[in-house]
Amino acid sequence: MSVSLPRSVVAALWVGCADDGESWIPRAVDAITGTDEPHRTDDDAPLGALLDRLSLQHSVSGTVFSALPVPHEPVGLTGPVGIAAMDAGECVVVDGGAGAQALVAVPDVVAFGSALEPGAMVRWQVHTAQAAIVPVSLGDARRMLAEALVIAVDALESMDVARWRPDAAEEIAELASSAVPAEISHQLPPRLDPRRSDLLVRAARLEAIAELAMADDGAAVTLFAADQRQAALRHVASASRHAMSAASTFAH
Repeated sequence: MSVSLPRSVVAALWVGCADDGESWIPRAVDAITGTDEPHRTDDDAPLGALLDRLSLQHSVSGTVFSALPVPHEPVGLTGPVGIAAMDAGECVVVDGGAGAQALVAVPDVVAFGSALEPGAMVRWQVHTAQAAIVPVSLGDARRMLAEALVIAVDALESMDVARWRPDAAEEIAELASSAVPAEISHQLPPRLDPRRSDLLVRAARLEAIAELAMADDGAAVTLFAADQRQAALRHVASASRHAMSAASTFAH
């Protein structure tokens, strides 16, 4: 199972950990782009220009973080910006401080290729908006994720996940490990606090497993049992998203 971080989480991490000057931008572009085609913005600027803009606003007064909305969990963005973020399932936000508008960058991703050779065209839509988003604290995120891990293991064991998805069973066994998968290692800034990277790795693994399990009823014998497991796994995925958002939050 391939485990990686959302593009907006990676972008927020690099902006939050930015060095003085612009030497970090090429490394950040490489980490965010991965195997995608070169990213552009809605006015056809390169991704590096967007990162520089986000970093400038962050350095002046803002808090930078990634928001990961889903239909049953909006994140405080309204109007066209909120719709775009919901459709994408992610965005980078730099809150401009009290009374100031936030800068919001939403990746519009068009996938192509095959499962063996995937590719994506990404164009970042940049907006200004009033943002009423308060990411959870790192401490709360850790507690939520620890609770979610217990729920996930219980739900997945009852689904006999080791039987129908051996690769997922291997990932479950690695959840307690602090080892960083190669896909995520490339995405993380070198100056990132190890406590944040550990939280990100655990959250990304747990979300990937929950999303995979939600596509199958496993050993459920009744509709009620299947619904109960789906509800538990949605809770797990939610805790994982909150953890990734919290770990990508940097106040200036």
